[in-house]
Amino acid sequence: MSADSPSQVSLKYKFKMADSRSIDFEILLSSDKLAYQIVSNVEKPVWTELGFHMCEGCKLADTGVEHCPVAVNVQDIVLAFKSDVSYDVIDLSIETSERTYSKEKVSMQSGLSSILGIIMVTSGCPSLDFLRPMVGTHLPFATIDESIYRAMSMYLLAQFTRAKNGLEPDWSLRGLREIYNEIDAINISMTKRLRAATEEDASLNAVVILDSFAKLVPMSIDGSFGGMEDLFWPYLKDDPNS
Repeated sequence: MSADSPSQVSLKYKFKMADSRSIDFEILLSSDKLAYQIVSNVEKPVWTELGFHMCEGCKLADTGVEHCPVAVNVQDIVLAFKSDVSYDVIDLSIETSERTYSKEKVSMQSGLSSILGIIMVTSGCPSLDFLRPMVGTHLPFATIDESIYRAMSMYLLAQFTRAKNGLEPDWSLRGLREIYNEIDAINISMTKRLRAATEEDASLNAVVILDSFAKLVPMSIDGSFGGMEDLFWPYLKDDPNS
């Protein structure tokens, strides 16, 4: 199946390093469920085995799965940047069918957190699957406030979808807190895996960035989501349409 097939979604990442190196990666996802399209005959080193620093509460344990799908799918990225340092400055562009995003002088860890986040969520980990709707509206270089807004909006739309299908919705966002608590545990285990596969810290700290966000979402549910509540004053009227 070609990369131009309408049954696939393509995200093309171009990393330009200060030493004139340029590394390109194309992520292909199925258009229906945004599932990562695995390269055939991919190698599976020891650090990708499911039992190697397995996540606490792994939902694939005792299912016959031998390798962590997330670890298997991120290995090409991790190995390509295994000798790069977190704060190396790069230029990064991400091309999709709709538009191209670009940013100059971004840290290596920030660039890697974007591409690793996409692959991790779309690799088939049952706990990370809950974030898959966000991939369809992926926003590279998002701020913390933007990311929290998108996560909460995604979850509330999911509850609206549940209600439309006759299922009990969770308007309290309690479930979102639980999702991100699980993701926190996954990120911690993933950093332990990556220590066995890397020489420098770029990929490690890229996951740490993702984990920092995972910790912030539950805090925002309990407290203030970036001060954005003030923007919703029109909806606080007795009749918001008046």
